[in-house]
Amino acid sequence: MTGGPQAEAGRARQARDARIAVGVVFFANGALFGNWVLRIPAIKDHIHADTGPLGLALLCLAGGALLSKPVSGQLVTRYGSGPITRLGITLTCLALMLPALAVNVATLALALAGFGAALGILDVAMNAHGVAVQARLGRPVMSSLHGMFSVGGLLGSLAAGGAAARGWPPLPHFAVVAAVLGGASLVASFRLLPASCDVAPKTAQGGWAKLPADLRRPLVLLGMVALCGMMAEGAVGDWGAIYLHGNLGTSTAVAALGYSAYSVAMAVGRFLGDRCLARWGEARVVTRAATVAGGAFALGLLAGQPAAAVCGFTVLGIGLAIVTPAIFSMAGRMGGQATGPAITVVSGIGGTGMLAGPPLIGFIAQATGLPAALGGISVLTVSAALLLRLATAGHRAAPGLAPAAASASDCAPASARTAEHSAEPTAEPVP
Repeated sequence: MTGGPQAEAGRARQARDARIAVGVVFFANGALFGNWVLRIPAIKDHIHADTGPLGLALLCLAGGALLSKPVSGQLVTRYGSGPITRLGITLTCLALMLPALAVNVATLALALAGFGAALGILDVAMNAHGVAVQARLGRPVMSSLHGMFSVGGLLGSLAAGGAAARGWPPLPHFAVVAAVLGGASLVASFRLLPASCDVAPKTAQGGWAKLPADLRRPLVLLGMVALCGMMAEGAVGDWGAIYLHGNLGTSTAVAALGYSAYSVAMAVGRFLGDRCLARWGEARVVTRAATVAGGAFALGLLAGQPAAAVCGFTVLGIGLAIVTPAIFSMAGRMGGQATGPAITVVSGIGGTGMLAGPPLIGFIAQATGLPAALGGISVLTVSAALLLRLATAGHRAAPGLAPAAASASDCAPASARTAEHSAEPTAEPVP
């Protein structure tokens, strides 16, 4: 132990400041993406792109992110998550303007690859820093951090809608957004924890950080849990309104209400999720929430009534809200010194779900009809619960987040924090 009560109070204050700072970054990331998504039609018209080529160009966004995430994991391990989070949000704000500079589909594809690469760097780094802040505070905070991302995405899309309604071209719109969000994030980023909190000593002199062999299987399984959750999220976003309007015959307003209820429920679930995780443990909460969500959504589909369907969307949003932040938290702690690479594995596998979910539901719908295809969402959520049981077999549901241990460590390396925390588990194994 180092220092007395004053030093401990200072460390606690530093951890609280870092939580606010990384929350600002999560918010900014969501807002940047929300602004981008709402301006896709304007950029499509600007470059006179057809739907097919535009779809291929949009794939470059995901491709750039998938390629940059392993690099980000290594940078986090070598230099710490704080500096790489600062780098990631700066690059993402600058890269937001690239799509607006495109003059044809080819240049748009290159621009989106760059934007995706910046998003990938930021995604791994900010989640790794969330894990470090959580360990320092001694209590779960990842769910509320992801809630900040959801709020940012909502407000970003509203801002983009306002800019489009006023006739703003994408480039000046993106420039203003990048300046405002980038400036706020950079100011906040100086409150992030120092790099020494999670840099891995073994890679300080060079070398490629590798995950221990015994962690690869559980991390891949955690990635599959995230994959199922993100596939379900993507499918609801693309097909939920179509199901309500086309299959149940609702008005477009009611159809939009279904997705709105889902989105609001997810945001609320994320802000409430930390308390549930602290009380019952990550694996238990995720397993039961995913199971209930899948069952409720299936009942809503079987009822074939708009009100039941909207209720199903709402319960699904609450159930899925906790999956991604909890899985990232578990992966980061499980990785120990290799927090960055551990999150890279989960983020890389899970991130493909947003891409794979909507087309998969579409292919199944062609053969069976959309209601039956949407039943696949229930299958995905239940599969997530089963995979999590496999991933945590032989592992504690949540290696404890002991406040005393966290505050006593003056930004010790991740390995020291992991050893301290594992001595005081706060959750029972999955029953």
